[in-house]
This record gives sequence, structure tokens and C-alpha cells, in this order.
Amino acid sequence: MHKSNKHPCAVFFHTYKSLPFPRASLNSIVKTLYKKEKKLAGKEVNIILCSDSVIQRLNRKHRNKNRPTDVLSFPFNEPDFSGEIYISLERAAVQARRYKSTYTKELGRLLVHGFIHLAGFDHETEEERERMEAVERQYTGDQS
Repeated sequence: MHKSNKHPCAVFFHTYKSLPFPRASLNSIVKTLYKKEKKLAGKEVNIILCSDSVIQRLNRKHRNKNRPTDVLSFPFNEPDFSGEIYISLERAAVQARRYKSTYTKELGRLLVHGFIHLAGFDHETEEERERMEAVERQYTGDQS
């Protein structure tokens, strides 16, 4: 993997070159997340923009689900390292069409979702899901 961009606290790895990496848009979201999510402040996060096949292998290994998913977060909770976020660029493209959104907006939504997980939010219960979605809407501006 080659570093595509190093933000003060987020390192992007663009490993699936068949789809683009909207660098400026994602960096803007990262800056906002670091400002507002104090639990992540000063900690590095690796963000891997990958293919369906890579994320499917991770989903099978760590969640026992043998299918691609859109985003996976792996918290490390180290003093200087929060964890890793894997985003399938292929899933983002499919979902953008499905949700009548743009590829860049869908990637931003997935990035926010991954960061919110690293900040300690989850969606195992209905109450947790509603709270997490409310926090996501604060960052994405999605009112649906």
C-alpha cells in the first residue's frame, strides 16, 4: 500500500485505483471530525479505500459474513492510534446510484460512519442506531 495523502491525523491508502479518490472532499470531512470528536483528537487513523474483494475477506474473517460491505472500522484504542477504517469504493459507487446521491457524497457518508464507530458509537440496538444516525447527519447534512 502506498500513502496517497497524509492529513495531520489521517492517512489515506488508495488501494483500488479503478475508482477515484476525492481527496479534497474527504480531507475536509476529516478536519471537521477531528475538531468535533474530541476522543479522536491527536490520534492517527488509517483510512483504506479498497475493493469489494478486500473488504469481503475482512468481513468474513472478523464478522463471519461472507459478503462485501461498505465500511468496516477496527478500533485500536492506542494512545496515538485510534484504528483503521476500510471503505469499499465499489460499494460506494453502487450505493450512490441506489440512494440517488453522488459517489463523493456516499464516500463522505461512509467515512463519517467509520469515524463515528472509532469515536465509540455503535448500532447494535435501535436506540444506539438512532443516536449514531443523528450524529452522522450532523456531519453529512443529510436530513432524510
